[in-house]
Amino acid sequence: MLETNNQITVRTASPADIPNLQKFFIKAYGEQTIFQSEKFLLYYFDSRNSHSSPLCNNLIGVKQDGEIVSHYGGLSYGLKAGKEIFSMIWGVSAYTLPEWRGKGINSKIVDYIINTNEINGVIGFTRSTAEFYLRTGYSVLNFDRFNRFIYILDLPKTVEIIKLISQDAGKFSDFTANTANTNERTQFNNIVELTKNNIREYKLEMDEPFEEIATTHRTVDFLTWRFFDYPGIKYKVYGVLENGTVKAYIVLRPEILVPTRFSVNRIIDLYGSKKHIVSLLKKAIYDSYKDDHIYIDFSVYGSIYEKELQEANFLRFENEDCSIFPQVTSPIESRKNYEHIGFFSKVSNNIIKAFNPGNTYFTRMDSDRDRLARISQICE
Repeated sequence: MLETNNQITVRTASPADIPNLQKFFIKAYGEQTIFQSEKFLLYYFDSRNSHSSPLCNNLIGVKQDGEIVSHYGGLSYGLKAGKEIFSMIWGVSAYTLPEWRGKGINSKIVDYIINTNEINGVIGFTRSTAEFYLRTGYSVLNFDRFNRFIYILDLPKTVEIIKLISQDAGKFSDFTANTANTNERTQFNNIVELTKNNIREYKLEMDEPFEEIATTHRTVDFLTWRFFDYPGIKYKVYGVLENGTVKAYIVLRPEILVPTRFSVNRIIDLYGSKKHIVSLLKKAIYDSYKDDHIYIDFSVYGSIYEKELQEANFLRFENEDCSIFPQVTSPIESRKNYEHIGFFSKVSNNIIKAFNPGNTYFTRMDSDRDRLARISQICE
């Protein structure tokens, strides 16, 4: 517990704080926020550690009467850097009510997390915020941002979406839609759909080609929590099998581009042996073609699969060109590419400082780049 002044106490949160957290999030994010759902809060901020309670990685600023005025969330992940596994906390949902800003609450919170967590990570912030993190001691990876890869299936409808968010559709004058080969089913013989019911039947051996890559530590328990237990989202997960072992996998999430009824297929995660990546991408293309998606979207930091994505005819967009396509879907809007990424660690700083696009790999699966926004989406 950290006392900031005689008005506010900064401390870690617990399930007992949920009623006051619900009130705080509604005040902060509006009446429809997903963060008013107790089910979602207990899932999303679960420490996934049998010795720690849910929400223990969250810090809150609390008034003497119990009202919460500030929150900094933490998602518990593992980071595989080379052959070592580290505990990492992704910082998410940081918000202080306007009338309580400038009172030192955020400074206390930031000081606490950088001195307590083994590794801290953040994704999704402006250049000015990146400069703040840099001054605080974070590595912001030369201000690099996520790139996007797009596979266009219906060019006219894709252009219509681009125009709806007031982007320059003229940049597509030389592009044509890709035509998926619907007769390529034979190449999917070794691809199986992974589910909560069958994933524990297989071994996972997907890291061998990437002993020097820093990325999320993917285990059966992690994948079950992240993709099969997520309230309100149904993911499609495919794996490539060799002798009962998953060597690579892809995670897909269809989304409606509100207010239209056009849909896209988003690659949320893609990982494993490079020799299987193109076949997984072709499986995603095949499914997307059948389901009338207008394009496939993949946001990623790192370059380990650029050759395979190009071989599968995905178009690469970087920097502000990422914003040509809507980055949020409910509703779609024009938004700049704020997908900066940063890390801090006192105990493993030499590893963090070496991160670059060639040896680091993160996807929409990481941090909070892929989640529900509204309470109604749980029912949907």
